[in-house]
Amino acid sequence: MRRSFFALVIAALIAACGSEQWPSAPVVEQAKYQADYRAWRETQQGLISDVLSIVGVWALEQGETAFGSDETLPIVLPLAGRPNRAGVFRRDGALISVVPSADSALRLADGRPVREAMTLEQDVWIDSLLLYVVDAGDDRRWLTARDMKHSSITKAPALEMYPPDAKWRVAARFDAFESPKPVQVSDVRGGAMNFLALGQLVFRLNEKEHRLTAFGEPGGGEFFVMFKDATNATTTYSGYRILTPAVVNGGEWTVLDFNLAFNPPCAYSRFTLCPLPPSENRLSTAIEAGLKRLPSAQGSSPS
Repeated sequence: MRRSFFALVIAALIAACGSEQWPSAPVVEQAKYQADYRAWRETQQGLISDVLSIVGVWALEQGETAFGSDETLPIVLPLAGRPNRAGVFRRDGALISVVPSADSALRLADGRPVREAMTLEQDVWIDSLLLYVVDAGDDRRWLTARDMKHSSITKAPALEMYPPDAKWRVAARFDAFESPKPVQVSDVRGGAMNFLALGQLVFRLNEKEHRLTAFGEPGGGEFFVMFKDATNATTTYSGYRILTPAVVNGGEWTVLDFNLAFNPPCAYSRFTLCPLPPSENRLSTAIEAGLKRLPSAQGSSPS
């Protein structure tokens, strides 16, 4: 009997220690949470307007790359037949300039025409297209075009999301790596982006422990966490979703609020430069929280 009694005491102590290691997420004041949630939803709705208006993305290689409406050019802009050849983008190392043709109609944001070669230190326009260069964080450079008369800017399709549920708001312990790890993360354009892996966030759902690798920058205020889950095959974007929990020190606790899981830009457009989640960030659990897929969007479809 005594041996059984001590076994029960030890078991109780172990259980108590376990509960201390896995605290519940801090309670939040409901009115504030609802206000923050509405603001988050409005931000996500605004993102759709920006991304759906992107109508093209092209790699800018070293040397000259011609652009215009002519379908034989390397960069074919969706213009109403003119000009056939608007000019060339000239790349010399990391320096990119634009050389307009005589009838290019290229202009600056203030309406001034671009008559001669200029370094692309600001966006340029042609017709309703806004043209700008995107840096992928490596030696690649991309020309992106947005149609500022796109219907999504004035009337974007409404997002769908799961109703917020407190069970999807969980505490997560940050297990920091001994030192941040520079890693290359694959992207939707077939290349790789440079990221800094800071550690892993450890949490429990449905009595099971999970880990997600967290990226970020030293001194940053948020982790960047890409994850896949079982809903990607049904109700959510097939690629992945993102969380940005508050940064904490190693061994400390933060909150993973899956109600705030949002889609990357590539969920809405194939003309984007999204990174892809690392293989270890695949959850077996179906995360029925956060943003759902947008059925009308023609995004990238990474596996």
